[in-house]
Amino acid sequence: MQRSVLLLALSFFACSTKNDTPDTLETYLTQTFAHVARIGDFYIAAGDRKPKETDRSSATGRDVFDTAVRLFESLLDQDEDGAADRTPLVAALAKHLVFVIDHTDVTDKEEEKIQSQYGNYVMTMKSDIWPYMPSFNTGNCSLELTKLNTSMWRPETYNALWEECFHTVTEAQNRIDPSFSFEPGSILGSYMQADISAGTYDISEQNNMEGGNYDFVTAVNEYVHQIWLINACGRDEILNVHQRAVLARMGAAGVPLTVNTDYALDLAEIVK
Repeated sequence: MQRSVLLLALSFFACSTKNDTPDTLETYLTQTFAHVARIGDFYIAAGDRKPKETDRSSATGRDVFDTAVRLFESLLDQDEDGAADRTPLVAALAKHLVFVIDHTDVTDKEEEKIQSQYGNYVMTMKSDIWPYMPSFNTGNCSLELTKLNTSMWRPETYNALWEECFHTVTEAQNRIDPSFSFEPGSILGSYMQADISAGTYDISEQNNMEGGNYDFVTAVNEYVHQIWLINACGRDEILNVHQRAVLARMGAAGVPLTVNTDYALDLAEIVK
């Protein structure tokens, strides 16, 4: 009798746990986060806590969310006609990814939870440890460099939200375009390796700093971002032949090359 009662209790608990999990990602996000938007079926969600490192003391969680939405809108609608430029790219974002903004205690938990329950890889803006600098823009990048020769380089003042939104888009491109791989021997990987072999670019300093954990795929991903940012800031003249080849490959693949932080159309739908 006791065994039967125990089995019934365990069965009830298992069913209750399953039923407590919303069937759709949108429902889960609206139940979990203060702010949710969608572009097609690609979701952007944010908590309500203030960013800790910012050049705007009044910045709120909603401000970071609104900026992220505008960045994604601009990246996906380069000609600013109010419609996404590339439907397959938006579909890849929706199928494979979700973007979450909050402090690390939340993002670390949600990275695992959302992927395990819904299958979407979670890209994040960790707003307690990464800089949110809304004053940074392509008209005032203040890039004080004459060449890109190290993976360690970032602008002295930079908005990490730009980087994470861009990485999300290139990750989606990677999922649908085998020629946009970051692996060793790939087109992009070979360009970076040629740059390293020529002695004009270095990843060893960062690899040493990270205890040997700065892997090749991550390095290529960051290399692509650095080149994109330099070009977006109007400084493409400092890029060397290998880096210009990466920029050309991005353009040929349809990766967005510009960003407008003042994007004012309604590509995204605010869900919550």
